[in-house]
Amino acid sequence: MFLILSGALASTNFTLGILAGGLISILNFYGLCQGLRTAFAQMGSGSAGKAAMIFKYLLRLVFTGLILYIVLAKTKADIFGLVIGLSVVVIGIIFSVILTFFDKSYLEEV
Repeated sequence: MFLILSGALASTNFTLGILAGGLISILNFYGLCQGLRTAFAQMGSGSAGKAAMIFKYLLRLVFTGLILYIVLAKTKADIFGLVIGLSVVVIGIIFSVILTFFDKSYLEEV
């Protein structure tokens, strides 16, 4: 939605920032999901894996920082568009919670 609006109403650099931030945010969230699935699967089998999970988290954090640096240093992406793009997952989660809260069938299940 943000990408469509910025493509029509904002500059190309701003749209590039939203696109880059959104992709980084979604890929980072996907990596977090995969890491948590692996961690919970390992907990079910009895192996600890705590150090491996922390290492993967730190590796993902460093990789995300490097990608953000490359996007800001080597492209003409607007930093404000990048911040909005990075917020896509958070906005999506908040929107889902609001929709779930106001969904009447959810209230009947509780």
